[in-house]
Amino acid sequence: MENQNLFDLHIDETSARFLKETAKWGRFLSILAFIGLGFYGLCVIIMLLVGQRASGPVMETAYGSSPMSTMMATGTGLIFILLIVALMVIPVIYLYRFSTRLKVALENNDQHTLTESFSNLKSLFKFYGIYTIVLLAIMVLAFIGGLIAGLSMLS
Repeated sequence: MENQNLFDLHIDETSARFLKETAKWGRFLSILAFIGLGFYGLCVIIMLLVGQRASGPVMETAYGSSPMSTMMATGTGLIFILLIVALMVIPVIYLYRFSTRLKVALENNDQHTLTESFSNLKSLFKFYGIYTIVLLAIMVLAFIGGLIAGLSMLS
């Protein structure tokens, strides 16, 4: 497919300055997110290890006896949270790649690297779009399930 330049867009100095600043902030935020996700994952792993050691009345005293606390105490909930943390690494990788490649593209005036950078930005937004749709679907299903459970208790 042949490239067509329909709008004859150019990156002027002002746009390049904005993009460089965007790259710096994106890199900063992605590094902080990597660190935060690492600490969060480490805390979940520690909680899993501690939860496996403690059992019986100690766990019931610490967590109570509700189904949600039992799930967290047995580690099922914590493993689910660990999977969510692992899943959230994906957009952080896209943000980091976008930021680092954008900086390199602007420094070297490299169109190919600039295209790769924007491809990662597109993937970042696509991930969050799909993630949002999935979360909304889960919320709707939870609402319907709660409504059904509530109505069944009335009868």
